[in-house]
Amino acid sequence: MKWLKRLLLDNWWLKLLSLLLAYGLWSVVTQAPPVEIRVSAPLELRFAPAGLEVRGELPARVRLHLRGPETRLRTLQPEEVAVFINLNTATAGHYRFVLDARNAEVPPGVEVVSFVPSEVELDLVPH
Repeated sequence: MKWLKRLLLDNWWLKLLSLLLAYGLWSVVTQAPPVEIRVSAPLELRFAPAGLEVRGELPARVRLHLRGPETRLRTLQPEEVAVFINLNTATAGHYRFVLDARNAEVPPGVEVVSFVPSEVELDLVPH
């Protein structure tokens, strides 16, 4: 037990200083300011009701403005980002969908700032 006491208490002030410096460095690195990037993702229509089809021009892709940690955004893969419109309660008619964060799937820690286009119009008609 004497060796354990010596291991922990000898030069205790250097050990404490080392811990404080390590914590300070860790907090500086993890609190780096977020960066912003723009990516393009395909627009998906999900849960389209049976018996209805989409008429009109839909953008094939949507540009997203994302914000997050530089380390996460630098390694972001295209398949990690999705933009969708949920049509599960839609009936026949004309719709205008304003895109917001609920229409995007992004990795944890990444925030959607904006979309281009910011809204999508479509017509659902019986076929």
